[in-house]
Amino acid sequence: MGGAKNVNQAWHCVTRLRFNLNDKDKVEIEEIKKINGVMGAQFSGDQFQVIIGNHVSDVFAEVEPLVGGAGSGGDGGEKSGQKQSVVSLVMDFISGIFTPILPALAGAGLLKGFLALFTTVGWLTTESDTYMVLNAIGDSVFYFLPFFLAVSTARKMRTNEYLALIVAGTLMYPSLIEAFNAIEGGGPDTLDFLGLGIINIPLLNYDTSVIPVILSVILLKYVYDLVKKVIPSAIQLMFAPMIAFLIVLPLSLWLIGPLGTNIGNFVSDIFNWLFEFSGLFAGLLLAGFMPLIIMTGMHYAFAPIAITSLATLGYDNMVMPMMLISNAAQAGAALGVAVISKNRQMKQLGLSSGISAAIGITEPAMYGGVNMKLKKPFVLALVSAGILGAIAGWYGLKAYTMSGIIGIFALPVFADPAGESASLIVSIVLFALAIVLPFILVLIFRFKDIEEDTTASTQPKEEVAKAKETTTEATGKEIMVQSPLKGTIVPLAEVSDQTFSQEIMGKGIAIEPEEDRVVAPIAGTIMVFPESQHAIGLKGDHGEEILIHIGIDTVSLKGEHFNGLIKEGDRVEVGQPLVEFDREAIRQKEIETVTMIVVTNTAEYLDVLPINADGPIFEGEHLLSLVK
Repeated sequence: MGGAKNVNQAWHCVTRLRFNLNDKDKVEIEEIKKINGVMGAQFSGDQFQVIIGNHVSDVFAEVEPLVGGAGSGGDGGEKSGQKQSVVSLVMDFISGIFTPILPALAGAGLLKGFLALFTTVGWLTTESDTYMVLNAIGDSVFYFLPFFLAVSTARKMRTNEYLALIVAGTLMYPSLIEAFNAIEGGGPDTLDFLGLGIINIPLLNYDTSVIPVILSVILLKYVYDLVKKVIPSAIQLMFAPMIAFLIVLPLSLWLIGPLGTNIGNFVSDIFNWLFEFSGLFAGLLLAGFMPLIIMTGMHYAFAPIAITSLATLGYDNMVMPMMLISNAAQAGAALGVAVISKNRQMKQLGLSSGISAAIGITEPAMYGGVNMKLKKPFVLALVSAGILGAIAGWYGLKAYTMSGIIGIFALPVFADPAGESASLIVSIVLFALAIVLPFILVLIFRFKDIEEDTTASTQPKEEVAKAKETTTEATGKEIMVQSPLKGTIVPLAEVSDQTFSQEIMGKGIAIEPEEDRVVAPIAGTIMVFPESQHAIGLKGDHGEEILIHIGIDTVSLKGEHFNGLIKEGDRVEVGQPLVEFDREAIRQKEIETVTMIVVTNTAEYLDVLPINADGPIFEGEHLLSLVK
């Protein structure tokens, strides 16, 4: 990514590493995509995202020390050398604030959901001491949300977190909350700050509020920095914070807090009106397009809306119901792929990513080489989510608390704390339908499997299939050789080295590489690995002998631009990296990099059948079938 100095800010969500960079042109995005464990990499606006999956927090723990201070905060959107669009700035800013507190929201929200579930089924009563303690744990993050937001905003703005906590503490001070509660008893609804009738501070309740504390901390950052510039350094420690507080906090209570509250309520009211006016249409759009919204990072903009709705109405009928359905639909489509795909790797990916999406983490299914890669399952998931989202919007499905990850374990958040079971039952039914509907649609409409999509055989497919069926039936045994690298298939007859083109070494196929590594196409033992490291000879567990020859006349390089990862006698498994090489450096010396994969004991087989005669091939794809 251009080195640590190019990283302006680094953080992560539940599946992605997220970076703000000083110069995005320095990013070698294709190289990043090749890293083992990376599902994908992309720019969303000006934010660079590396999609990791469920282990993103472990990866970030290794990344953060490498990027230094950029891993713990941000700069509030200031970037050197590049100008961000307003939308990108807002999305990056909201994402950077809410991502760090997701674990707290997820854990506390799920606990409150289970409490509502337990009271609904009669396992707990709201008067019990157990309920009181557990409710205090689950409610804490929501009641004191301004404190959490103050810290994450301060980190994003790179200002002092403890000064930001003073802002949240002032908004949440007990005396102000008591004065607000006294309004119903006939108390005043404003405070005369200076006693002159000029600054009348409205009394508002800021618990569970979002926008007021964020705007106040932003103001604090700039005021505090300005004050430090004009105060002598000898007295900065004492006077700079005090002066900043005296400027920022009265303004926050008088103008910014009420303004932020009104903005939040206004936006929330618009969405609530939309769902009340036409829940069917709103649910169709929001659930149907939710994966596309997530891809752009705009789903973070819905977090303040959901929190405001929960605070003012006691429920969220927009964000969490639609995300529940959308995530389940991605799960159903991926599971459908797992059932009907003939590619064993795709089956495994479909199953694992489908389970992950059902839990609420959809990136493996979307980006991990399943739904979006195959296209049709992704579209069928969007259609299914739109249909069921329309039903949820029409019914008015509600979530009664917040959850950071929306999936099967978040279903309890749809339990009505009042004890009514209808919302919970409807959420379970819609969740199940959201998995079943795209699953069935994938089975009906199917898709182009990886092998079918990349096959361009010179023979008609029916003839190839018939030949394979006949020879396999006669011998009862077929050995599969996987592709050792990603690239474009070249028929062996077209290779310029006659030793290979005339099949003197045996039958096989060639690949023009698009990556700089070779992996094991079979499980077995390394029998040949010369000092030049340009060729590997393997003997498989079933007796197959495979030669991988990287380039033509590359032996003349005497090992230059090659990095062997194995030695003779090593035991290797399918997909294990064998050799890394620099194809660009090799080509610059006018040496061909086309790589031959040859079965050197071809005579022991009835036939060696290439699965693909030309076209693209991916690492790990079925390359050759050896019929014995």
